Amino acid sequence: MKHRPSDLEWTDLQTLLEVAREKNATAAAARLGIDVTTVRRRLAALQQALGIRLFVKNGRSLQLTNDGERIVAVATGMEGLSKEITRGATDAARDLVGVVRISTMEGFGSFYLAPRLSQFIGQHPRLSVELVSSQHIVNLSEREADVSLNMVRPQHGRLMVRKASQFAVGLYAAQAYLDANGHPASIAALEDHTFITYVDELVFVPHVRWLPDVVKEPKVRFTSTSLVSQYEATCAGAGLAMLPHFMAARRPGLIRVLPAEINLVRDWWLVVHQDLQAVPRIRAITDFITTTMRHDSRVLMSSDEIPPLDLR
Repeated sequence: MKHRPSDLEWTDLQTLLEVAREKNATAAAARLGIDVTTVRRRLAALQQALGIRLFVKNGRSLQLTNDGERIVAVATGMEGLSKEITRGATDAARDLVGVVRISTMEGFGSFYLAPRLSQFIGQHPRLSVELVSSQHIVNLSEREADVSLNMVRPQHGRLMVRKASQFAVGLYAAQAYLDANGHPASIAALEDHTFITYVDELVFVPHVRWLPDVVKEPKVRFTSTSLVSQYEATCAGAGLAMLPHFMAARRPGLIRVLPAEINLVRDWWLVVHQDLQAVPRIRAITDFITTTMRHDSRVLMSSDEIPPLDLR
């Protein structure tokens, strides 16, 4: 299959430039950090795409043909533009300045995101971060926040929506509670236990109604609009609670109950208004969050103890 000129690869042109400078494929390969076979393959692909001969052999050296010199001149200009773009991007990153407001849910913001944002702040000393814990989905069109991380995927508005990651939720209890009330051996046995959960009529994000997915009619003795309060009550032995693994793993004293039977998965959606997605400071934080969450997939999906953060 013949290549068309539109099939040109920038890596092939970079290889051409190095061979033209070194006048030797082996030396060019060493400068590029690749093997000489790859250099020859790239040159062959480039010559096939252009339909011209780029080099002739002159002893142990490779000499550019007239056509080759013309292509090298164009590629040299392209290389200069590429370096200019790279310099511009580097300068833009260095000059990032201002405030970024992130809205997310309390448990995720406090237990997962806040510790990691210190790394972002260290990387961008002229940027400030405002982390807003919200029980409802903020209105990005009204600039209530620059970036939203939520479990609900917006269906309307001029928004850029990206699935950042998933997280899992399990059933947990303190050892003191289990010692006093017994360790449930089945889903059916949960009917005899006491639960901690949200105040149902004050739930604004339906995806956190995870307890009904496990027990149809739970015996609830403590409710709170705050997931952090539910977490602390669970740690104190007030009852069983559905908690994200990234929270529960922070307290080794919490015991996961029925892990094989109970493991709910939810999505995290990262949302930015279309008018802001290209703003450098917004792009910087969204890229950081997305990369960090994908790297931390085990932390978000597993009940294993979370290792210390490496912020180097």
